[in-house]
Amino acid sequence: MQQPGQGAAPIVPAGPHGPIGNVRNPIVTALLSYVCFIYAIFALWSMVNELKTFRQKDDINPIMIFIPIMNLIFIWGLPAKVLEAKQMAGVPNASVPHPILYLLLGLYFLPADLNEVFQAAGGVAPGAMPPGAMPPGAMPPGAMQ
Repeated sequence: MQQPGQGAAPIVPAGPHGPIGNVRNPIVTALLSYVCFIYAIFALWSMVNELKTFRQKDDINPIMIFIPIMNLIFIWGLPAKVLEAKQMAGVPNASVPHPILYLLLGLYFLPADLNEVFQAAGGVAPGAMPPGAMPPGAMPPGAMQ
């Protein structure tokens, strides 16, 4: 039986920003998105919603992904919103790639930037494991080997 606080990711209270979203591997997200169109839509939809809830502003509408010309305008404006989220999270020297890179490789740059935002907002150094998380293959305390 699992005791509270063991093995689960800690819940970080929302500060001046909204809740922290999922950390994704940008390479895997991009590769899966280029292979499976349905996954690309799902990943983009969920990342945009996480960005929207983190910023606590209602200026992002993920339905724009499905409107042919509006999706280009939507993706063109996305880096500015990600930069604002980075500044809210307290990322030092916050910067984002040019909007053209978001148009071409957005399914790589968006998860990479959101990872940086969520890790900074959660107080975790980029690339480090959150407190309470165990490395893969590690046994929880009291488990039989």
